[in-house]
Amino acid sequence: MEKISEYKVLARKYRPKKFKDLVGQNILVKILSSAITNDRLAHAYVLTGVRGVGKTTTARLIAMSINCQKRDKNSAEPCGVCDTCKSTGLDSNLDVIEMDAASNTGVDDVREIIDNVKYKPLISKYKIFIIDEVHMLSKSAFNALLKTLEEPPEHVKFIFATTEVKKIPITVLSRCQRFDLLRIENKILTEHLLDISHKEKIDIDLNAISLIVRAADGSIRDGLSLLDQAITNQNTKIDSNAVSQMLGLAEREKIFDLLEKILEGDSKGSLNIYKSLYDLGADVVMIFDELINVLHFVTQIKIAPSLKDDSYIPEIERTRGIDMSSRLSLNNLNIIWQILFRGYQELQTGFHLYQHGEMLILRVIYLFDGSNPDDLLRKYEQKDQNINIDTKNITKPIENNNENKLLNFKKGLSNENKNKINNNYLEVINFRQFVELFFKNREGILHTKLYNEVKLISFKQGEVVLNTERIHDKSFNRSVAKLISTWTGRIWQVQSSSSNLGKSLYEEDILNQQKEIELMKNNIEVKKILNEFPESKIHSITELAEVNTDEEVLNSNIKKEK
Repeated sequence: MEKISEYKVLARKYRPKKFKDLVGQNILVKILSSAITNDRLAHAYVLTGVRGVGKTTTARLIAMSINCQKRDKNSAEPCGVCDTCKSTGLDSNLDVIEMDAASNTGVDDVREIIDNVKYKPLISKYKIFIIDEVHMLSKSAFNALLKTLEEPPEHVKFIFATTEVKKIPITVLSRCQRFDLLRIENKILTEHLLDISHKEKIDIDLNAISLIVRAADGSIRDGLSLLDQAITNQNTKIDSNAVSQMLGLAEREKIFDLLEKILEGDSKGSLNIYKSLYDLGADVVMIFDELINVLHFVTQIKIAPSLKDDSYIPEIERTRGIDMSSRLSLNNLNIIWQILFRGYQELQTGFHLYQHGEMLILRVIYLFDGSNPDDLLRKYEQKDQNINIDTKNITKPIENNNENKLLNFKKGLSNENKNKINNNYLEVINFRQFVELFFKNREGILHTKLYNEVKLISFKQGEVVLNTERIHDKSFNRSVAKLISTWTGRIWQVQSSSSNLGKSLYEEDILNQQKEIELMKNNIEVKKILNEFPESKIHSITELAEVNTDEEVLNSNIKKEK
């Protein structure tokens, strides 16, 4: 009777058996190989990294290499054929003891290791203890291990693997050599999966591989598991549609369509695409996760246009991404990303997810009412402060909102429209005018502080940088920004700086007055007066108009008293 061989999943079938087979860990392999060939082995190692990057595999390779009976002295690669290598690979080597700290967390489990340490290895050169997920050990267990870990016998080596290195006590880490296994780069993981697909004679297109790589998020084991799952689900050619359905992802191209409709302010079109994605079985949370990923991808292309030549990114994504990035500013992308990410967080704990998703789409579209985020946020702030602005686009029914363009994505504004937008806010030319607004609007305390206490570092429309070291009110900047934004109809940012290069308005006025006094001393009439009265000095200079105004106020007060 023919013996049927047991099926092995790809993650086990293609588990590396030599250091050269480790994917994406070239630096780690180089250091370990040098240490092994030069016989400069540490007594304890900590291997850390995200799930599925090869921590346990690396630990076993170290054990195989240093105990290999036929290893070439000039190479760190285990032979793979000797009894030690075979038994270690099959997890049956009595000198290589693996322990799962997730299920053996107590002091008693560590005491078994400590008791076992004093016995020499049976057939190998070293007795090796591999502890997986070591961060799960209790505090008492770690403390019990400290002394043995600091001064172990010469025949003992410890290799720890963990995904949470921060949870390991520093007293343990200081006794070990630490190696951080890197996430596998998308390019490297794509090549690896394509190579395995070729070996397994699997017909899979590059776009499907790209989806698997993106879902694996740098984990080679996750990538192989997803590839295995795709093979099981699809007997013929594996394409991106099959992988999308398997992962519960929305189709990437439709996500681009959805994002573009949102940016155009097309509420009806956006909700129709969203509903079609939902009807096809895409999870609501996954739809918004994909939206965030697409927006991030567009931002990446905006910053690094060379991504358009990356063959490992699907062509449709590169084409759409380049098109979108060319018509959006980084500021636009940042604001929309924040809105979507906040909504994504709400979905994690929300109810009625489908309805919540619809409202999130409308939130992005109707948060603004203008042509770009700067103008849009300015108008939105005006609405909050009950300022009378044109709300024609906001109140227009959803069905007839073709002119409500969130970012005016398809075409730029005409000059006439730009002038209309600019007329909606009060322009502040300089910092003195900025401060005078607080006097005119009867904010006396803030006006006094802005005039006397703060120093101007820089000023431009919408942003003021001040030295506020003499201000002890923590809400000072926020109060100033809120009021000036209300009065001018545009968003202002008020920031603090420790620079002492600037001057307060009071100091500027003193200096200016001193200059005016020096000039006044050269006046012929003033010189005569000063010569006539040698002890007299010019104290200040006041416009006659100001004097008349003060006299009128004084006279009117006297009349009232009478």
